[in-house]
Amino acid sequence: MINEKWIWINRQDGKKEKIAPWEITDELDSNPIISLAAPRPDFNGSLIQFLIGLVQTTMSPRNERDWRKYFTNPPEVSELQEAFAGVSSAFNLDGESECFMQDYEHFEGVENRVDILLMEMPGSQTIGNNTDHFLKRDTVQQMCFSCSATALFNIQLNAPAGGQGHRTSLRGGGPLTTLVLGNNLWQTIWLNVITEENFERLGDVSKTEICNIFPWMKPTRTSEKKGMETTPMDVNPKQMYWGMPRRIRLEFNNIKEGFCDVCGCNSNRLVSNYVTKNYGINYEGGWCHVLSPHSETKDVLLPRHPQPGGITYRHWLGLVQNDPERGQHPSLALEKFISKQLDLVKLDNVFQHSPQLWTFGYDFDNMKVRCWYESIMPLFNVPDQVRSSYESVVSQLVKTAEIIGYNTRSCIKQALFKDNSIKGDMSFIDSRFWHDTEPEFYRVLNKIIPELESTSDIADLKIQWVRALSKVSEKLFDEYSQSMQLSVVDPEKVAIARRDLRRYNSEGGKKMRETLGLPKSKE
Repeated sequence: MINEKWIWINRQDGKKEKIAPWEITDELDSNPIISLAAPRPDFNGSLIQFLIGLVQTTMSPRNERDWRKYFTNPPEVSELQEAFAGVSSAFNLDGESECFMQDYEHFEGVENRVDILLMEMPGSQTIGNNTDHFLKRDTVQQMCFSCSATALFNIQLNAPAGGQGHRTSLRGGGPLTTLVLGNNLWQTIWLNVITEENFERLGDVSKTEICNIFPWMKPTRTSEKKGMETTPMDVNPKQMYWGMPRRIRLEFNNIKEGFCDVCGCNSNRLVSNYVTKNYGINYEGGWCHVLSPHSETKDVLLPRHPQPGGITYRHWLGLVQNDPERGQHPSLALEKFISKQLDLVKLDNVFQHSPQLWTFGYDFDNMKVRCWYESIMPLFNVPDQVRSSYESVVSQLVKTAEIIGYNTRSCIKQALFKDNSIKGDMSFIDSRFWHDTEPEFYRVLNKIIPELESTSDIADLKIQWVRALSKVSEKLFDEYSQSMQLSVVDPEKVAIARRDLRRYNSEGGKKMRETLGLPKSKE
């Protein structure tokens, strides 16, 4: 996996090809690699974390000076090849000795079809109950080595609850990941690499043996009983990039030739089955993954996970900036980037536009995949002298949107149903509201910065924001309350609900003005 070409990428000229990991800076000055090009979006999410983890593990900068050196003068492919060669023994997918992301022991376990490595595919119980209505069995029967390796890494990164003793991933099932995007693949990788000194407070950095970073290099720390958990003090903290909660062995005894059912390539090395066993590594004890935002609960940091409705600016607080009220914090990698963002944007050929944040992850309902979400958000260049004021205003804008979004859903229910406490999933209204108001949110944020720099009063911008939200709110009310179809609704209920909506959303309302930090309106 270090020396073979197996990672699909896109170059600047539009060419799509496979590269070996050490080729990520190949043709950087003439035809750089722009992005990953895996056959599935979740594979792209896993592969970028694979590359970040590989670089962080083998080339971790000692301090900010070293970090800046490789950012402005990226390493040659020969330097990367030499650095990665030092861990190449841990990156063999098959063989008689240690195999990447697979159990150290060749055990006898439960045999599964290889498609079970894909999160969304039906399991044995679903197939036994004949309920695989949408995602059909046998649509993926064989995978090439490239897709097998990625799927294996993907499930170890995102493993949900899987029955007795089948452990969840180090960050729990389907963690949320946030990455700063650069102009090319190398920049994206390096912008999310942190300095070595940061790991000292994340675990026991003295445990430098290769097996303490890559857990498949020794017998698995199994977890049949309580007290057999693995904490950041039991291993090196960099194992966060290489967590291996599931005991899996790919079966290479019956390798086939043909076409991969995932990427469609012709291969003479196709995997059809794997063997699994329960009670793998049980990660506990406050792991703080540097690529995930966290929530603070009883002084313990817990990784955040996507929820129904997607990733929009409703998650800005705690995702992009701290949210002390809810105890939510951005990822450590993002915090480190923001601390040097203004210096980096001054450099030539670094950002062709404002930096962006790539956010992605699975939304799980226990062990069932509901959705794969990903989103790209702008990271505005905020001067240090106004950052505190800027973040305070942004918090006010998001909380105002929360109020008006809630008002919208409540008044639509009021218009449609006699009993306003009726149960039912109305989250689609929330999703529409946040999606439809997102462009305006970013426009307002872009206007706030120069206003704060010039010490201007931004009350007018806040009022404009309320009016923009209210306009979308009323539009959604008219659409979902069926107010234009008087034959199927109660006109009086609709009229009262619409009147209430306008009153609740009024820019002169006490709650609205308190949330926005505006003075009380004159009677």
